[in-house]
Amino acid sequence: MAKLKAKKENDKIGKSSTMKSCSVPDSTVFFSFQYITKDKNYNIHHFDKNKGEGHQDLSKMFEALEKYSQSTWDDLRRKGKKNGGFELLPYGSMKPSIANGLKDKNISADTKLYVFRFSNYRIICYKSNRCRAAAHIIGFDFDFSLYDHE
Repeated sequence: MAKLKAKKENDKIGKSSTMKSCSVPDSTVFFSFQYITKDKNYNIHHFDKNKGEGHQDLSKMFEALEKYSQSTWDDLRRKGKKNGGFELLPYGSMKPSIANGLKDKNISADTKLYVFRFSNYRIICYKSNRCRAAAHIIGFDFDFSLYDHE
């Protein structure tokens, strides 16, 4: 019968070693749908409404996400909102029903949201605290009602 080796103290896995960190460079841009709103007026289900047109808009959204993902955060910042970049939006200007859904995500009142454009629509995201490359999509503004556009 084989004997099991006794575990040494330094062989134990601690909390810090089980917590995953982001190994993606901060300049990289990638999008996550993990925290998208459940409100059908501001999530991906909006595209279900108009089958033909909705399919084209959905395709345009993925093309835009692909294009943004091929840039760096600095490139997108320099381009600005009308030239293929982004604009920053104060968290407090979001529609309360959407903003309230983010309270458990450790987003503070001074958090800046990132707004990307495609077609006549907007993609609203926040940058992850754990992985600065990640943009968490929280919703889409299809009819200029998600936040105050001034």
